[in-house]
Amino acid sequence: MSGPIYETLLEFSRTLRDDHLDEDLSRIELPNNRVLDTQVIHARGKLDGRPVVVSYHSHWIVGSTYRPHILEVFVTGNHLKTEAECRARSFLDDVLRWFGGGGLRGPDPIFTERRIDAARDADLTDLDRPEFTARLANLSGLVYCHKVQIQAGTGINAWFHALPFQRSLPQLQALVRTVADLAST
Repeated sequence: MSGPIYETLLEFSRTLRDDHLDEDLSRIELPNNRVLDTQVIHARGKLDGRPVVVSYHSHWIVGSTYRPHILEVFVTGNHLKTEAECRARSFLDDVLRWFGGGGLRGPDPIFTERRIDAARDADLTDLDRPEFTARLANLSGLVYCHKVQIQAGTGINAWFHALPFQRSLPQLQALVRTVADLAST
């Protein structure tokens, strides 16, 4: 079951305080009755006193399909007020904006550069802070980033293609540090 990503996450977990690593292999069923074996590895601990969970999923279900090799990074940030998701804007998102859709609008350039979804009446206080939006735009603009989720009072959860990190502890540490910097902003 183990492999290069396990070894990298093991090395990463040893750099954290109160570290813990676990691995699981389970079967998941897609809506089309296709069954997949999926490997999940969780590395947990504290980075500079802030709880961190880095998870590898060999298959991540999105609707009726799956995405292979997903790295999920969660870092606590209990001061956050906003509930939103941010991802790279696609051509369809730009077209939808012509008709009043395509995510939230606002004065900050991030609303034009990235698609941000949240409830219309959501508290968007964090998106009014230029330093926060600059770091959010930077993180969500990484070529291997699927999306970044801001969770009010909880933290930042971000999903990435895992392959660039499966054999590189320094790259994984840099990515986690980038998410942690956003969570602490």
